[in-house]
Amino acid sequence: MASQYVRHTDEELFTLMSGGDKLAFAELYTRYRGRIYAYALRMLGDRDRANDVFQETFTRIYNRCRDHERLMSNVSAYIFTTARNICLNAIRNSKPVTAVEDYHEIVFQPSHENLELAELVKRSLELLPQHHKEAFILREYDGLSYQEISDITGQSLAAVKVHIFRAKEKLRKILSPYLEEA
Repeated sequence: MASQYVRHTDEELFTLMSGGDKLAFAELYTRYRGRIYAYALRMLGDRDRANDVFQETFTRIYNRCRDHERLMSNVSAYIFTTARNICLNAIRNSKPVTAVEDYHEIVFQPSHENLELAELVKRSLELLPQHHKEAFILREYDGLSYQEISDITGQSLAAVKVHIFRAKEKLRKILSPYLEEA
């Protein structure tokens, strides 16, 4: 029964959800659950806090879409923006956490050789300013376009490009001694 929803676009699913279709919500949830959890985990660095943000994101989306009568043109940006806002509130309302889980730990088990590099990348990400870190994560880990990142963060396209460029520069500088050694 739910397989009929696989063929729908995100925007069509959102419209169906607005009409109270719970299976449409289930399909959207299935499409985005891994990416939203991974995003929250990378931003917050704590599984419990990431899980709270993850649950709050989908609760808000479900509750808001029922009252949403207009057409949604970019559901992906809407979902990520919702998750981003909840993450930013969580960051603002708590003391900083230094550990950041690596995305690859969620998707697959890294080989022993990659564990050290993954740990270095996690620590290096923590050294980036928040706006550079966020733009880098959305681009490199979530595969979003510059325009999608601009839509989600509310920053200009040029600012997003600069943030990502500077994040890569800083990471390259931080990691270069290790990479030269390897």
